[in-house]
Amino acid sequence: MSSTSVVSFGAVVACTFILNSSGGAVTEAASRGVASPAQQAQPRDPRPGVARPPSTREVALQTATIAEPNNAANWFELSRLQQDRGAGEESQSSFKSGMAALEYAAAQNPNDPARQHLVATYYAEKAQKDSSLSSTDKLAYIDAGLAASDRAIAEKDDYIDALVFKNILLRLKSQLETDTARRDALVAEADSLRNRAMELQKSRATSQQASSSVGPPPPPPPPPPSAPGSELVDGLQPVRVGGTIRTPVKTHHVGPIYPQEALDARVSGMVIIEAVIDTQGNTRAAKVLRSIPMLDQAATEAVNQWRFQPTLLNGVAVPVIMTVTVNFTVQ
Repeated sequence: MSSTSVVSFGAVVACTFILNSSGGAVTEAASRGVASPAQQAQPRDPRPGVARPPSTREVALQTATIAEPNNAANWFELSRLQQDRGAGEESQSSFKSGMAALEYAAAQNPNDPARQHLVATYYAEKAQKDSSLSSTDKLAYIDAGLAASDRAIAEKDDYIDALVFKNILLRLKSQLETDTARRDALVAEADSLRNRAMELQKSRATSQQASSSVGPPPPPPPPPPSAPGSELVDGLQPVRVGGTIRTPVKTHHVGPIYPQEALDARVSGMVIIEAVIDTQGNTRAAKVLRSIPMLDQAATEAVNQWRFQPTLLNGVAVPVIMTVTVNFTVQ
């Protein structure tokens, strides 16, 4: 097994693992047309197009979704297992149940752009990676993802991740468009969003460099009143990245270690984490927003080791809250 990892900041970390296998030698008995005892013990593969029986993990997840119907993570893991064993219709049903739970949670927090963006990432991943989707279903997922991206951008117009994902969704939609004029319009809009995201990223990097040359900072302002249940970091209330609060520049990256059990089960997908970065640039806390149970710990352990340049507000280092994405893919 070999592995490669690709990192792109703006919060996406992609880790790709490639599994290689080779067949064994033919036994003397098999060469004569006689099945060996080991061969006789092997169960036959199902006929093409016939789903394999559900695994123990899938059965457990089916029970869990009944007990916790609003737990989106269980629905999404169940959908992936069903898809892997060839149960396409069951997989689609589970995915839609998971999205219903995710959409409901986002609707309870309509002013939180991160939750709206989270919905968009699931639709984008489904439309991009599920080759079994019909054109109608794929278009429906793309349009739902675009609507979620629009809600996120409406709340935070400089949300780089939301701009990037809307760009991706528009390009996916253009591939389904048969009218040349409409297809060109979709691509042009995607280009515009991509360029804006790149300009914002460049602007934030320039601001970070400029702020690093500022002289000794004035005494920090008193911390604002803490919200119920919130915690101070280095004596200050963390502020969320966005607007005048720039995305911190990563100075030290640690890639996640793909759990062996997840590799064996071919579990993949994106884990989205909300991280708190202290005034020294250390990751102080990491909370999973979008969960894949078999991958959450690996993603969290990696993010906890990341280091960043301190974020300055009016020349004063402040703790920040930001969203990062760790992507696991098995090929």
